[in-house]
Amino acid sequence: MNKIKNKIWSLKQHLFIRNVATLQAGSFAGNIIQAGIGIIIARLLQPELFGVYSLAIGMASMTSLILGMGIQEAVSSLLGRAYAKGDGTEVENILGFMLKITFFAALVVVAVSAFLPTIADRLYGDSLIGIYAAIVVVAAILSSFLFTLTYSSFQVTGRVKSLAALLLSDQSLRYALSLSFVLLGFGVLGAIGGQLAGAVIIFIACSVFFIKFAQSEPLFPGLGRLVHIAKTVDIKKYFGFTFWVALDRNMGNVYMALPVILTGIYVTSSEVSFFKLAFGYTNLALSLLGPISILLNVEFPKIQIQDRELLYRNFKKISLYSLALSAVLSFGVAIVSPVVFRILYGESYLPSIKYIFGLIAYGSLFGIGVGLGPMWRAINKVKVSIIINSLILAGGVPLGLWLIKNYGLWGSVVMVTIWFSVSHIISFTYLIKKLK
Repeated sequence: MNKIKNKIWSLKQHLFIRNVATLQAGSFAGNIIQAGIGIIIARLLQPELFGVYSLAIGMASMTSLILGMGIQEAVSSLLGRAYAKGDGTEVENILGFMLKITFFAALVVVAVSAFLPTIADRLYGDSLIGIYAAIVVVAAILSSFLFTLTYSSFQVTGRVKSLAALLLSDQSLRYALSLSFVLLGFGVLGAIGGQLAGAVIIFIACSVFFIKFAQSEPLFPGLGRLVHIAKTVDIKKYFGFTFWVALDRNMGNVYMALPVILTGIYVTSSEVSFFKLAFGYTNLALSLLGPISILLNVEFPKIQIQDRELLYRNFKKISLYSLALSAVLSFGVAIVSPVVFRILYGESYLPSIKYIFGLIAYGSLFGIGVGLGPMWRAINKVKVSIIINSLILAGGVPLGLWLIKNYGLWGSVVMVTIWFSVSHIISFTYLIKKLK
């Protein structure tokens, strides 16, 4: 017991551990609020309409991938190095590049979203799903512009409490407004419209946060100067690294969004709801691992410069600890799922429970992937990760469609288990050999 107490005390004194705990608290609180509101929305919409809502969100997620965390994570790695060196000019140029590349990405996303109603009509026989998805895409554009900028700035300067508060506010506000509009009787349109209204408020809030932040950090430019820098910054200087990192990171987003989209092709919208909730419920527990990956984006590049051997040991240790934690979380949430779903979601969603137990293998192996993304970026081997994941998707999508067509939702369960497990195991094995 004394050894255990000493170990816990030692961990509590470690800055990285404290930062993980702080970010976990904010992230998990946001996820719990989001999940709680999602439960109410699901009960109000019922399986049929909630399935339509899920498909719209899935299509929007795929369309707005390049606006996601890929750009932010790539820039955070560059920004962390520049900030550690005290290079104010480089910090300004990197942030200006982030603003510029986000603007160009938004233009691409707007162009693609115009085709969403037609795509939805071809896939699901309902163009309205595509219209809902386009509204969510507009919300993603608004929220990403200054959110990623503020997020990265808080992250590299070690303002973990502010970062946690930002994540909590973003998740809570958008879903609270969605619930409010649904309660007012606007149905799926209300749930979608709440996302847009929340994005507008987050856009305004992030502009205020960043302005105040820049006033207290001499290396960071004000918002007005940043817009000027964005107009003149050389996009070629950072694009190569950022493009590959963003593409790699968005592979993970594809793995998350694509299963629901593919499932909807062969099953009813009600059945989509059952898989969506089972997948989301399992991922809610696994989201506790997310803050570890976020902080490793800054930690691994620093360790890589200082001590290569330490990088290998820490990567292996963190991956195995996270693997054990993900197994415990997956078993735990599956065991309590019958009670949780009966109380929270009601009788109409009880068919989801059996698929949660089916996803235990997926969740148990998920943890080994926590440090993969940050490590690929730290050792500049992102292209290898992209090749691995592209090959898996090239074979996995046809296999997944066949599984869903022949086995329904069980096919979806097997599909995501194969995708994630094979990807993580191959990547982890490669990195261990490379680092060693």
